[in-house]
Amino acid sequence: MMRQRIWTAALWCLTMLLTTACVDEKIPPHSKAFIDQYFPQSTVVLVEMDDDDVEGKEYCVLLNDGTKIEFDLQGEWKRVGRNKTGVPSTLVPKSILQYVKTNYPKEVITKLCKKPYGFKIELSNDEDVRFNPQGQFIEKID
Repeated sequence: MMRQRIWTAALWCLTMLLTTACVDEKIPPHSKAFIDQYFPQSTVVLVEMDDDDVEGKEYCVLLNDGTKIEFDLQGEWKRVGRNKTGVPSTLVPKSILQYVKTNYPKEVITKLCKKPYGFKIELSNDEDVRFNPQGQFIEKID
């Protein structure tokens, strides 16, 4: 019984290792570099192509820590969502970080999105806030 559990665990580990290696090959080098820079402790567990009628084709990457990153077909990030620990501060424009620190000192940014008007963030209290391309406050979304 114990030997069977050990073999099952070993097989599961090998499967995960091979799956991760195959998944990494689906990610363009530019996107892989982005993940390595901002999420060095995480590994890719899933890559999915998404054909959204509104925003066109993109692909979503899920990391082992629950982070979800959406990229366009050129490999540029569009959205980063990270509920547990928040989006890495090195990814967020400094003026947006300062705004959040001043106006929402107890909250973290759980989602950062690039938009045609600039940026949209979602905070840990579920509030959404818009900023222009320079990171200046535009409006709070109810």
